[in-house]
Amino acid sequence: MIKIMVLLHAAEGREWQTPPKGTSLKTLFEAQEQGLVEVRGEFQKRQFRLTQRGFSMVEHDRGRLAARRS
Repeated sequence: MIKIMVLLHAAEGREWQTPPKGTSLKTLFEAQEQGLVEVRGEFQKRQFRLTQRGFSMVEHDRGRLAARRS
């Protein structure tokens, strides 16, 4: 789950984007299976974007982390 959260936090908005370096296909597909991201493309041209569920999860987690720092 930690790798998936790293992937989700690396996303910039909900637009199509390339995954961060070091992200495995397994991590992308696990996040996709959980309904957190959509994946398209093949090999080096693979892209992902957050689903509404993934976006909500990231926003909630960012709020939780911010509250923890305060």
